[in-house]
Amino acid sequence: MKKFIFVLAAASLLTACNTEQKPETPAAEAPAPVTETVATNPVVPLPYVPTYSNSFEFGKGEYAAMILQGSWKDWDENKLDNMKNWVADTITAIHSDMLMVKGVDNLMAKWKKDRANYKSVNNTIDVVMPIYAKDKNEHWVLVWASSTSVDLKGKADTMNIMEAWRINKDGKADFLNQYDRAKRKK
Repeated sequence: MKKFIFVLAAASLLTACNTEQKPETPAAEAPAPVTETVATNPVVPLPYVPTYSNSFEFGKGEYAAMILQGSWKDWDENKLDNMKNWVADTITAIHSDMLMVKGVDNLMAKWKKDRANYKSVNNTIDVVMPIYAKDKNEHWVLVWASSTSVDLKGKADTMNIMEAWRINKDGKADFLNQYDRAKRKK
């Protein structure tokens, strides 16, 4: 009987010590609504180590707007003379056909020649993401899009395109890496 009373007293004492009383919060003192949240993702081990960077955060929205206007909207509207406003003189562009073009004048000449092959172009932007590589101190803009073009003979074609644009310290695009789906059958 003494053991039973001892166990009952010990259990009561433990329960009393672990009971937390929460103060009542009046309605007037309710917490303010959260206006911004910052999600932190846990670090996950990757099966490969990225060779360029694995330290990205969201970048500047104005760079995304610049690329969409210059590379996409101006292409749609055939206004390629605006290129020098947003492209660095020293740009290197690697196109989806693996042709490398260096210099803004050469890039503008190539794009004007290519664009002259189409009556119309209509791009749909699926994703645009400005990012910042913290360890490289570099801004990038990533674009996923679908482009429908009608050539001079009236034949329409659609392709998916992915681009990665690097933005230099002067706020101009100085590198392009472009990919599209496999070449279309002739």
